Amino acid sequence: MKSSPLPRAYSYIRFSTPDQMKGDSLRRQIEAAESYARTHGLHLDDQLTFQDLGVSAFRGANVETGRLGDFLQAIRFKDIAPGSYLIVESLDRLSRRTPRKAVRMLEEICEAGITVVTLDDGREYTEEIIDKDPTALLVALLVAARANEESLKKARRLSAAWEQKRKEAKDKPLTSVCPAWLNLHPDRTHFEIVDERAEIIRRIYEDTLQGMGQHSIAQELNKKNVPVFGRGKIWHRSYVSKLLANPAVIGTYIPHSTQISDGKRRRFPLEPIPNYYPAIIEKDVFERVSVMASGRGAGKGRSGRVSSILAGLATCPSCKSTMTRVNKGRKGGQPYLVCTIAKAGGPCSYKQVSLDNIQDAVIDDVEFLNFDLPPVDAQLNEHWHKLLNHIQSKDVEIDNLIRAIETTGHSKSLLARLAELEGVRNDISEEFDILTSRIGNALSNRIKDTLAELIGMCGNRPSNIPHINATLRQLFTRVEIDYLRGELNFCWRHSDHVSSIMYGLPELE
Repeated sequence: MKSSPLPRAYSYIRFSTPDQMKGDSLRRQIEAAESYARTHGLHLDDQLTFQDLGVSAFRGANVETGRLGDFLQAIRFKDIAPGSYLIVESLDRLSRRTPRKAVRMLEEICEAGITVVTLDDGREYTEEIIDKDPTALLVALLVAARANEESLKKARRLSAAWEQKRKEAKDKPLTSVCPAWLNLHPDRTHFEIVDERAEIIRRIYEDTLQGMGQHSIAQELNKKNVPVFGRGKIWHRSYVSKLLANPAVIGTYIPHSTQISDGKRRRFPLEPIPNYYPAIIEKDVFERVSVMASGRGAGKGRSGRVSSILAGLATCPSCKSTMTRVNKGRKGGQPYLVCTIAKAGGPCSYKQVSLDNIQDAVIDDVEFLNFDLPPVDAQLNEHWHKLLNHIQSKDVEIDNLIRAIETTGHSKSLLARLAELEGVRNDISEEFDILTSRIGNALSNRIKDTLAELIGMCGNRPSNIPHINATLRQLFTRVEIDYLRGELNFCWRHSDHVSSIMYGLPELE
C-alpha cells in the first residue's frame, strides 16, 4: 500500500537589522524550524523559503515589499496548498504592527487553510482553533500588543536621539556620511575638502554658466577620462544635474525625517542647516545656475508619465547597460532606444533602435509568450524540447516520404513506411501534449494570471503604455534588445528562462 505524502511545511524567518545577520538569529530560527518539522512528521520545503533578513515588521515592510508578502500572495493564488504549515519562531516575526492588523493577518493565513506554528510557545493556530478557543485569540492579541509597544518605544528613542543630534549639528557632524568631495577628519569634529574633486565641480559650474548643457558636460568629462565619484564607471547627465542642484556645494545640509507608509520608506526634508559643510561654490554662482536650470525646463509640458513600453527593462546586448529613450530631431521627432553608456560617450556602439517597432512587436506578439512560459522543473523543460525536436524531425521525414510517393507512385512499401511514421509521430505528439499540460499545471498561477492580464491589455486600442510597462516589470527582470537578430529577449523573474519575439529583420553582418 502506497503511503500518503507528508504535509508540506514552509518556514518564515525574519529579523529587523542587518547586524543580526552576524549573530545567531538566522541559524537559530533555521534549526528550530527543521527540528519541529522532523519531530511532527512534516516535509519542510527547502526550495521555497521565505526570509526577510534585516526587514522591519513594525510598519509592514515585510508584507508590502518583503517575502512575507510573497507568501501571502502564494496562498491567495493557491500556489501553496491548503493543509500546509507555516513555521515561525514567534508571532512577532510575522508582524509588529497594531494588534488589530497583526491578528487580522494571522486570521487571513489560517482562513486559507494554513496551520501557523509558533516555536517559542509550541502553539498551533488554525481557523478552527481561533474560532473555538478564545484563549488562542487572546494570546495572539497579547503577543501583538507587546511587540507593537516594544517597537513604538524603540522608534521614540531613536527619534529623540536623532533630534538631539540635529540640534548639535552646527557644532559637530551628525554622521560620517558626507558628499563625495568631502571627507570626515579623523578626529570627527569637521569635514575636509578633497581638492581634486572640488575642482571638478567648480569646472562643471563654470561650464554651465558658459551655456554648456549637462549632457555635453558629461561627454566632455568622459572624453578627458576625468575620474568618476563613487562606484560609477562614466559620467552621466543625471549626476551632473544632481551636482548642480545640491545645496551642499554652498555648505548647506538638509536633514530628512524618514517615515514608513504602506510598507514604503519615504524621506521628508526638514529645516536646512547652513554652514554645516565647508562651501566649495559661491552662493551667488549656485543661485545663478539654479535660475538657469529652472528656466531650461519651463514650457516643455512633460507629464512625467512612462513613455516607453520597456522603461526600466530595456538593456543593451553588447554591454548589458540600460537603454534609454531619445528623440531624433526636436519636439515630435522619431523615438529611439539607445545604450546609456554609448549616449554618454562611453565604450559602446551608439545604435538607435526604433521604439515604435519595439512597441508594436510587444503589443501585437506578446501572446506568443504563452507558448514559452518558464517551467518550474528544468528536467521537464528539457524533455519537452526533446519531444518537440523529435516531432519536427518526424514531420520532415513524413514530408520527404510523401514527395517520394508522389514521384515514384503509390508503392506498398512506401505507404507502409508512411503509416508507420505517422503512428510514431502521433505517439510522440500525445506524450508531448501530456507533458505540456504537466508543465502548465506546474507554473505559478500568479505568473499565468499576470500574463493573461498583460495579453488583455495589449489587445486594447489605444494601449495603456504605463500600465503595460508596470505589468511587464512584474514578469521580467530585463528585456535585451538584440538589434543584430531583430529580437526582444524577455528574461523571466525567478527563473533563468529567456523567451524571444521578433521586432524587426536581422542585420547583415
